[in-house]
Amino acid sequence: MKQALRYTVLGGMLILLVGSVEADRIGTLSFASFPRSPDLYLVDSTGKNFRKLTTDHIHKGSPTWSPDGRFFAYHSNDDGDPDIYVVDVRNKTSRQLINHPERDLSPAWSPNGKWIAFESDRTGDLHIYRINVDGSNLMQLTKRGDNQNPAWSPDSQWIAYNSYQDGNRDAGIRGRHFLSVMTADGKRSKQLAEGPNMSGCTWSPDGKQIAFAAGNIGVEGVNIIVIDVNRRNRRNLTRIGANAWARYPAWSPDGEWIAYFFKALPVLDLGLGHRVIDIWSGDSVIYVTNSEGENDGQPLEATRGVSSSPVWVPEGFFRVSPQPQLLSTQWGQLKK
Repeated sequence: MKQALRYTVLGGMLILLVGSVEADRIGTLSFASFPRSPDLYLVDSTGKNFRKLTTDHIHKGSPTWSPDGRFFAYHSNDDGDPDIYVVDVRNKTSRQLINHPERDLSPAWSPNGKWIAFESDRTGDLHIYRINVDGSNLMQLTKRGDNQNPAWSPDSQWIAYNSYQDGNRDAGIRGRHFLSVMTADGKRSKQLAEGPNMSGCTWSPDGKQIAFAAGNIGVEGVNIIVIDVNRRNRRNLTRIGANAWARYPAWSPDGEWIAYFFKALPVLDLGLGHRVIDIWSGDSVIYVTNSEGENDGQPLEATRGVSSSPVWVPEGFFRVSPQPQLLSTQWGQLKK
């Protein structure tokens, strides 16, 4: 372990709302703030009870939770390259799951609790790997192209991911973009959909659909799209406009909602009739929308300016936290 780890929820307690007037949309989201303040945060799905979940690691991202809520993992690049860490909520301990000189990013905990999938460029290209939660039995699952953003099926038998084929990363060319799925051992794979600027994917809780992000900036924008796992019934969940992107969808455990990262992209006037879209600036916020796509959803204003890819927190998190009978969590110090 490179260093001791501690974490607190600033401001005291995280209160779980029960009996709220918005109880049909109650749940808790976690996310990493980027780029202004790289911290981890919690907020309920109505935009209330916003709290910072801090650790001794300064640079961190991509939180993911064990299905029982007892553990969460994330990547941190405090030492110059991202590695993956796991925190035990009940015992208030932490450990480094992966330590490699190249980048290890975007951990995703399997619903059966056994594995964590992640992406790494340790071989040059970005590939998806699987490792046991105790750090044993590392497996490389993808072999070709660049592959990112692993997302487990509810039965832990499949992994969806964004695949970039026939590109040249050194020249900044990503080639063709696909939503792909593969078996948990990586031995079989298939492409479900193609589209530009793929960025994130998520399974419906019944395992029948996958939501993903794709689209052209300056044309229709990057939108959240839903497709059946048999490649049928592809439909846009959002229609956000040309100069914006909606990325990194996350399907709620009850199947009713999809959270996603939204950013409006400013258009810069360079003079002489030249205008460009500035993808590095703009106002970011997490949205939550009905999974049927009745509208583009509602922003969680507490996350504006400090948001990135959202992840739903399992209900078990509140059961293994201190003082569960009070429906709240008081975070203390983690020891090595």
